[in-house]
Amino acid sequence: HSHEHHSAPPPPTPVDSGSQALAEALRSSFAIVRVVMVALVALFLCSGFFSVGLQEKAIILRFGQPVGEGGRELLGPGLHWSYPYPIDEVVKVPITEIQTIQSTVGWYATTPEQELAGTEPPPGGSLNPAVDGYVLTADGNIAHSRATLRYRIDDPIRFVFGFVTASNAVQNALNNALLHAAARFSVDQILTSDRTRFQETVTRRFTQLAQAQGLGVVVDQCSVDSKAPRQLKQAFDNVITKGQDRSKLLNQARSLENQT
Repeated sequence: HSHEHHSAPPPPTPVDSGSQALAEALRSSFAIVRVVMVALVALFLCSGFFSVGLQEKAIILRFGQPVGEGGRELLGPGLHWSYPYPIDEVVKVPITEIQTIQSTVGWYATTPEQELAGTEPPPGGSLNPAVDGYVLTADGNIAHSRATLRYRIDDPIRFVFGFVTASNAVQNALNNALLHAAARFSVDQILTSDRTRFQETVTRRFTQLAQAQGLGVVVDQCSVDSKAPRQLKQAFDNVITKGQDRSKLLNQARSLENQT
């Protein structure tokens, strides 16, 4: 008889408790990492929600280009969503809020504290061209003049994308309007006899420049304040006083003429 020999199965490899603990720790770590990644993705997407106020319009820029066209790029009040930065960027424009800007290109040097207190720096012997602004009038005189412009943004797309800094373009147009208008009026007209028409001319010139340059703004109000050079204040006051005396004497003469 032949005898068949069966080999015994190999003994089981003893499980290394350290390796088992490491494997369990890795599995737990990967599970935690997955949960954290899902949470981060959810947080990333949720950060794309933004709200637009009642007096605002918003524009979504996707890699620098506005999303939508034909007026659909302007988002109205409410809650909106966009891809978070750096994919998208939200630009908000105060569409109905009144913006205010001032031109002091023709005004002498002063500080906000002096303006609030109603005082002004001493005039000194002469104007300092480094700090004192002024306008040249049609009759070759010098006067101080400044303009305050209140405006609304009428075309947000043009206002935001037409210029590197649109507010600088508005400022330059107002400066231009003030200097341009002053050169068409005499100093007496600017200071006394034609102040209203001078202000209207500044406003009209600004409106022309805003339309020609496509600034995308509409004028709400433009006010102009003008003064004689402080170094010559007494001389200008004397002219006004003498003018008043002249009118008074003429009226008295006419009254006497009528009586006679």
